[in-house]
Amino acid sequence: MSIDFVSRRITFGPHSGSPQDANEDFAFPARVRKAETFINGFNIGFVGADHELFRQEVNTAVRSISGNVVTVRAVFSLRDSSGNFDDAYSGFIDVVVVADLQ
Repeated sequence: MSIDFVSRRITFGPHSGSPQDANEDFAFPARVRKAETFINGFNIGFVGADHELFRQEVNTAVRSISGNVVTVRAVFSLRDSSGNFDDAYSGFIDVVVVADLQ
């Protein structure tokens, strides 16, 4: 049993209308038995204007493990108090995956 980690930045371009999500593959040098994700940092903001923040979500989770590849789902959203996602936002999440290797 050995433990390893891989870190990567997941970037979300300008978007409006809904939360964003992305799947990202993290490859390890051996077969993965178990894995967990951690957020090392993030940056989120409105594009081209300043708004009061109402809701922001930055979340990661292991979606699947297949051999030596861990697929991570990242969710990213920002909106003001208008009740919808009508303002463009963008940013990134720095993700670390820690894996137990066989």
